[in-house]
Amino acid sequence: MQNKYFNTSTLITLLISIFSYSCNGILERNEQPLDSAYVHIQEINENYRSDIFEVKLFCETQVSSSSSPNPIRIFQSVNNQLIVSCDAEKNVEMQGDMVYYKIKNNGTVEDSLQLNLNHYWPDFIDDFIIFTTDDHSYYTTWPQNGDTSRHAIQILNQDLNWKEEKVNKKIEQAKKNIPYWFLKNVTKDDQYYMQFFYYENKQWYLLWQKVSEYKSPDDNETANRFRKDVFWTGEIDPYLPENVNFLHFHPEEKLKYSHNIGGGSPGYSVKNWRGKAFFQTKIGEYEFNFFSPHIAVEKEKFDNYKNRFYTIVESSYPAITFRPSFYISPNGFAFYSSNSQSMYIIREKTSK
Repeated sequence: MQNKYFNTSTLITLLISIFSYSCNGILERNEQPLDSAYVHIQEINENYRSDIFEVKLFCETQVSSSSSPNPIRIFQSVNNQLIVSCDAEKNVEMQGDMVYYKIKNNGTVEDSLQLNLNHYWPDFIDDFIIFTTDDHSYYTTWPQNGDTSRHAIQILNQDLNWKEEKVNKKIEQAKKNIPYWFLKNVTKDDQYYMQFFYYENKQWYLLWQKVSEYKSPDDNETANRFRKDVFWTGEIDPYLPENVNFLHFHPEEKLKYSHNIGGGSPGYSVKNWRGKAFFQTKIGEYEFNFFSPHIAVEKEKFDNYKNRFYTIVESSYPAITFRPSFYISPNGFAFYSSNSQSMYIIREKTSK
């Protein structure tokens, strides 16, 4: 009787286990423990504990209301600083808001600035932020010294009384001899204009020019060319960046998930293992190890069997590209992001 009871109990347990797997979409579980070499490696979040590094959430954004696929960006600025640009929109009242953080070379925030892009469009040009609309413009020196005072831009030929030859000559000379200049096109009352901004003798100028047809300035003639982005969130690339090494994969459960191709092409399903993926990078003089959960690793012949990484939220859900991206400063800190919504800062502790 005891053996019969044991067999029945075992069968019931097995059936419950199979039913549970089926309900969760799990096809198989890995019962092997994690290799002891990786047990103490942690996930990147604010619970990360280390004698060498501190990890903090730097900024978050609401991608669902963001117009940009890369809502957090980092670009170079004056005084060996970085500026972090983050979409600050969280509700109707904050629609169009951006917040900018000025980062010193030790990784600390020196200053921040919140702007609403529905009012003026800001262009960062070294020491200056140039704010423009079709009708008004001004500049500040916030990147250089934190001053947000509005400085007037001197307007030339607003009444369009200059001869075309004079306008063209001034633009030609400025392009040839002045480092800071850019073009912006404007349409008003079915008329087309080109605004030529330039900096000369410690003063910003705006020269109006009427043109016969609509024409967008070339990329090398816009203010955007002065901004050098070095990092942005939301990169859709399943391959690791060059500054990250793949250490180990620990499978946890096998399940079925899908890939959405888009563009009218049909998707396809995959049966694969999901688990913890372990990585390493170097920040300052030290190695920084971390893992990410719910990762599937794929290899195929078409790309010479390179590792491709995806986050699998649940069975039957589409795979989400996983790319652990770092901007690593030579000064002992780094920014990290693996999605559009958030970015972490990782700094060496001052006393170790």
